[in-house]
Amino acid sequence: MKRWGVPVLIGLLILAAVSIWGYRQYQDRVALQNYLSNKYHLAFYNLTGRVQNMEVLLGKTLAVAGQPDDTVLFSEIWLQSEGARENLTQLPVNSQVVGRTAKFLAQVGDYARVKAREINNGETLTEEEFKTLNNLYRQAAQLNKDLHDMEAKISDGRLNIGELATAVRQEMKQGAPANVPANFQSIDRNMQGYPTLVYDGPFSDHMEKVRPVGLKGKTIGSDDARGIVRDFIDTRGGSYRVQVTGRTKERIPGYLVELIPEKNNQAGRVSAGVSETGGHVIWYLNHRTIGNPKLNVQQALDRAQRFLSARGYKNMVNIYNQQQDGRVIFNFAPQQQGVIIYPDQIKVNVALDNGQIVGFDARGYLMAHKERKIVSPKVTEQQARLKVNPKMQISKTRLAIIPTDSGMERYSYEFTGQVNGDSYLVYINAMTGKTDQVLKLIQSRDGTLSM
Repeated sequence: MKRWGVPVLIGLLILAAVSIWGYRQYQDRVALQNYLSNKYHLAFYNLTGRVQNMEVLLGKTLAVAGQPDDTVLFSEIWLQSEGARENLTQLPVNSQVVGRTAKFLAQVGDYARVKAREINNGETLTEEEFKTLNNLYRQAAQLNKDLHDMEAKISDGRLNIGELATAVRQEMKQGAPANVPANFQSIDRNMQGYPTLVYDGPFSDHMEKVRPVGLKGKTIGSDDARGIVRDFIDTRGGSYRVQVTGRTKERIPGYLVELIPEKNNQAGRVSAGVSETGGHVIWYLNHRTIGNPKLNVQQALDRAQRFLSARGYKNMVNIYNQQQDGRVIFNFAPQQQGVIIYPDQIKVNVALDNGQIVGFDARGYLMAHKERKIVSPKVTEQQARLKVNPKMQISKTRLAIIPTDSGMERYSYEFTGQVNGDSYLVYINAMTGKTDQVLKLIQSRDGTLSM
């Protein structure tokens, strides 16, 4: 019996240790589930509270006249909607289930932000804008009602927010919709029935319908695409095998092309995109290794300008540049009648080891380029200058067309200057005299960036 005592004792100790470990794992799992459940509940209740606040605030906008004092009201709507959108993302529900709800929250906040800015600039609310606010108020009221219905189900135990995570995991494994998020799906369906929202902001519905206006010419095929890329890129005499690898389904439909170096060719592989309409090179990138710099920035700029001019891009002005990984990335914009056209930008990457153009991106240009009708400003430069802080030391002034968040354009005076050692760009509308935009220029050892 003594002979068996020690092994039995060891076995019992191991069993006890495993049991204790298993129990602790169970406790940790329960603690984690409780933590997540509490986190989800907090996010849901905060979401409900903020949507309720949004409904009340949107209701108040129907009773005001859109005076400068009302900017506080619209700013508060923006803050509440941003908070609600953050709370929604914290819930264990995938974006497909709540996509329209998330978009609604984003649009409400963005629309309120835009209205606050316009009212602060002296604009009043139009009859159409009051109708839009009324629609948003009714949407918020419906969303508030749906969320409170869910809150009632949670309170009486018919719905457990913590179970959503498990349901979503099952959905991902099985590929079938889970039952638990059905309440959110119902809410999202209710959001679908309202009209689209068009305004001057990045979440405006019309942004999804923007189409390229810079595409000119006939429709090309894949063989055409191969020849166009071969002739366009800076190969430096390298020998390549060119093949079409697929289609691009972005806003500029076209072909994806690969240029593969032939044997004993030290040139890098090149990837490119060519538009189906007109056969324009949308972008290209040479993946070769770049050696030690031998050129300075001015020499690289000369190479970039010659490259653009040789390919039909005339009157292009360098507006910014940034040095990175042995390359300089130049941003160019066309100039028409002395006016800089910022929406039509092209990026050119120049390798500093030999001046080769190793990158090109004309997406902005192809999306926006067209002949603009340049009119005489209604506001003089001197009048516009009075809108700029007198403490700003202005070093340069020029006219420019600048893009807005919604893809629209504004005709402005661009004032470049410094305040307290920092550089800024101030844009004053050349037709209304109102401030369109203010950007801060960040100077670094690699170049200039705007924020």
